[in-house]
Amino acid sequence: MPGCRYARNALFSNEILAMMQFKSFGQSGFTLVEMMVALTLGLMILLVIGTVFVSSSQTFRVQEDNARIQESGRFALEIIGRSIKQAGHADIPFTGFKVAFSGAPINGVDGGAGVADTLTVQYDGVVGDSNCEGTNVTVANVAAADNIIQNHFNVDTANAQLRCDGEIDAAPSIPGAAPVGIVLADNVEDLQILYGIDTIGDQSANQYVATPADWNQVITARVCVLVRSDKTNTATVGNNYRDCNGTMAVVPADGRLRRAFTATFNLRNRINILP
Repeated sequence: MPGCRYARNALFSNEILAMMQFKSFGQSGFTLVEMMVALTLGLMILLVIGTVFVSSSQTFRVQEDNARIQESGRFALEIIGRSIKQAGHADIPFTGFKVAFSGAPINGVDGGAGVADTLTVQYDGVVGDSNCEGTNVTVANVAAADNIIQNHFNVDTANAQLRCDGEIDAAPSIPGAAPVGIVLADNVEDLQILYGIDTIGDQSANQYVATPADWNQVITARVCVLVRSDKTNTATVGNNYRDCNGTMAVVPADGRLRRAFTATFNLRNRINILP
C-alpha cells in the first residue's frame, strides 16, 4: 500500500541518517594521546630550528669579529711599517750642503713584560708629506729647515687604543711614556718591537734585541700588535691564544677573541741594496 511504502522509506532514511551521524561523530576531534604526540613533535621541531639559528648566529659573530681583527691588525702594521721604511730619509737640497739626516731615525722604549713598547721614527719630509696626525709639510717648513717629521707610536692600554703623536719641527721632542696623540686603531692591547741590529757591517740583521746599545746599528724592526675583538663572549673562556711574546695566554673572562700580528720592516735608508 502507498502509505506503508512511504513509512518504510521514511524509516530507512532515518536509519541511514543516524548511521551517518554516528560515523561523523566518531571521526571528529583528537584524542589526548594524539594531542600530546603532536605537541611533542612540534616542540622538537622548534628546538632543532632554535639550535640551528643560535649556532648560525654564533658562527656569524665569530667570522665578523675575525674579519674586523684582521682589518685592524693589517692597518696598524701598515701605518707603523710605512714610517719605519722612511726612517732616516734625508731630503738633500739643490742648494746648500747636506749629506745625511740630522735627526734620530729610530728610537723606542721597551715596556718590559706585559707592558706595551713605544716607537719613535723621524725622517725629512718634503712638501705634501704629512705626519701621522695629518699635518702637512709646507714650503715654509722646508725653507726654514724645520721639516723633520716625527711619528711617536704608543698604546693606551687602559682603553686598548693604538695612538700616534705627530710633530714637524727642526728638532722634535720625543714624548714621555703617557699615551699621547690621535687614535689610529681601537682594540689594540699591546705593541712589542724587536730591533734587528747589524754588528758586523754586512747590512743584514744578525741579532734582534728589545733595546739596542747603539741605535745606529738598527737596520730592521720586527713589530707585533695584539688586537682583540670588539664584542665580548665570543671566544671560549679558558682557551689559549698566542701573544706578542710568543707564549700561550689564557682567554680572559671577557671572552674576546685575540690575535697577534707580526711583520718585519727594513730601514731602507740604512742599507744600499734592498732584498
